[in-house]
Amino acid sequence: MERLDTFHPMHHSPKTKLKAGWAKVNITPRSRMPMAGYAPRNHFDTVHDSVYVRILAIDNGGIQCFMISADLLIFPPALKQKLLQQKNGERFLYFTATHAHSSLGAWDNSVIGNLILGSYNDQWLDSLADKIHTAMNVAAAQLTPATINYFEANADEYVENRIDPKQGSTDGTIRGLKILREDGSKGLLVSYSAHPTNIDHLSLALSGDYPAGLISRAEQKGYNFALFASGNIGSHRVKWMPEKEFVMCDSLAYKLYRTVQGAADVAIKDSSINTSIIHVNYAPSQLHILQRYKVRDWVFRILFRKLRGDIRYMKIGNIIFLGMPCDFSGEIFVRDGLGKLAESEGEKLFITSFNGDYVGYITDDRYYGHSEQEEIMAMNWVGPHYGTYFSQIIKKIIIKSK
Repeated sequence: MERLDTFHPMHHSPKTKLKAGWAKVNITPRSRMPMAGYAPRNHFDTVHDSVYVRILAIDNGGIQCFMISADLLIFPPALKQKLLQQKNGERFLYFTATHAHSSLGAWDNSVIGNLILGSYNDQWLDSLADKIHTAMNVAAAQLTPATINYFEANADEYVENRIDPKQGSTDGTIRGLKILREDGSKGLLVSYSAHPTNIDHLSLALSGDYPAGLISRAEQKGYNFALFASGNIGSHRVKWMPEKEFVMCDSLAYKLYRTVQGAADVAIKDSSINTSIIHVNYAPSQLHILQRYKVRDWVFRILFRKLRGDIRYMKIGNIIFLGMPCDFSGEIFVRDGLGKLAESEGEKLFITSFNGDYVGYITDDRYYGHSEQEEIMAMNWVGPHYGTYFSQIIKKIIIKSK
């Protein structure tokens, strides 16, 4: 918090009009691989829909920013490190994921990672890093002047608080960017906060869940490129729908796309870009197995790794993007008025989860010590007070960002 008192992001003055470019990489393997997201599944049997890494490049002549979203459970820390070791020059990399629970595993080399996500495959990650780096160069090569519009719309009816469905707050706003390039091509960035957990946990069908359906629909309806980023997803799920599994995913994708199409948008007129990586400190881990018992920190480090996770900051015009190292809770976003605080400063706050680090769930502190739900017990690795801690960090970033 003391470091944030002197927070000064790197300012990149515009030398040109905003430009946009994009590319995507099909990461569906030719042979069977482990799956990630539920119980251990050492292979997929069928491919319901291919999975991708998608890249959106935005350039103002002073800096090139790349938003990289993977159709994976999280953006793998090992993959992030491989990409950062590449020669990126004057580029800022911003990572996120769709949080697909029926996608590929084999990307975490910890003890638990090998058990739950399948045996770590370093060769596959090396190949994937090379393909993404090549795709980034493709996106950069076709950067074209563009009008970039920010939009948001109410999609409350499709999401609910899964920790406290009756009284818990929800962030049901769908947010994004609509991009129109001078060559007539259109791009879409869209973010939502409902967990993609709509396919049976024992299914062996590879899929990107409803985000893949939403992207597919956008590309079928006139967008040349679309990218999904998980939003404030930490305590949210899709509200009950009569359809099941893949039919449900398609139905939700249709409804969300209809909402996106009806959303009013506002052009980003300021072409300045600010970037920063904000280091966050952590106390010893607090993984609980029962309400009164926790795993000691040295055991946690053996099973997982030491807690570490920065916040990636990217501001384009008046839109503040914060890439969080966690499942960040929409309940905190709403309860603490984080979006409203940004608006009072003339800005928009756009939070995404899974930035290439991972420290578990960041949820409302009032549940800690009272709830035995998975996101409070097994998946909250940081312990009490971190909802407030992250909220205070975000508030300070917003104020200092101005």
